[in-house]
Amino acid sequence: MKDREHTNFEEQIQEIFGTTDIERLRVISENARRYSCMAEEQALKKHASGRKNSFTQPQIAEILALQDQGEKIASIARKYQVSRQTIYSQIKRAHHFSDDPDVKMRMNFMNHNELCTIIDIDFRHEKIAIQNYTDKIPLRAFGVVTDPSWADFEYFLEDRCFPRTRDHAKEILREIGVPFYDPLLIIEKTKGYMAGDYQWILILKKED
Repeated sequence: MKDREHTNFEEQIQEIFGTTDIERLRVISENARRYSCMAEEQALKKHASGRKNSFTQPQIAEILALQDQGEKIASIARKYQVSRQTIYSQIKRAHHFSDDPDVKMRMNFMNHNELCTIIDIDFRHEKIAIQNYTDKIPLRAFGVVTDPSWADFEYFLEDRCFPRTRDHAKEILREIGVPFYDPLLIIEKTKGYMAGDYQWILILKKED
């Protein structure tokens, strides 16, 4: 009975692999392993290639935030399972944020590394356009206001700075390298960090 089972097993091996020779079977096994590894690599490359243009604004904002915090590009690429070149492409894409020639600056208003509000700024005409990415009203740059005015924008900037009337304001300005009290200049240095919350501002300047 055992001899018959052994014979049947050998016949099955012969039918599947075309041989029962141990050395040849080992070669077949090694080739199969290599093919499996190559298939996995190709699948990963295909996945990475498919992600090049599918990043959302919150994802791009997180990439920029991680880079700003000193995270290495290779580490960011691993997080998103893409190549480093894809991450570089997304960073470049982020600095070409508007077709409007008068919109020269974008602000990503963040909570930790999560995007809350995008603010596109036209200094020439003193206009802004915003897009909210959170349903939490207190985390939005302008709260319930969806079409903020330039005055609203100026108030927002100053609200993310220390008060004009703060004691030793001149010394603080000197320490951060700002010649006079200007909320935008201050935020470019401080990123709008304030005690009491985890929100901050990442500034993007359009690249030609």
